[in-house]
Amino acid sequence: MAVATKPVEPEISERATMVARGLIRTRRAASMIDMDQGMLRLNCRSGGYYWITLDGRRVRRGKALFVADELQSKFSDAMVRAGS
Repeated sequence: MAVATKPVEPEISERATMVARGLIRTRRAASMIDMDQGMLRLNCRSGGYYWITLDGRRVRRGKALFVADELQSKFSDAMVRAGS
């Protein structure tokens, strides 16, 4: 007999949340946040997407995750400050 289980919700760190808020507050990203390929995805206002790891340590920008460029850690640190 199969037992129904609840889907596991991914745990999103406070840092990842602050990076996303910072991107939105600085108007770099639209306020719609999605989950895609195990990462947070925000629409970049200048085209493409921002991709944020769930721990918030890495931020990428591009049209698709596999071609997105990783942004410098200083950028994500600045977005954390803007999102606080």
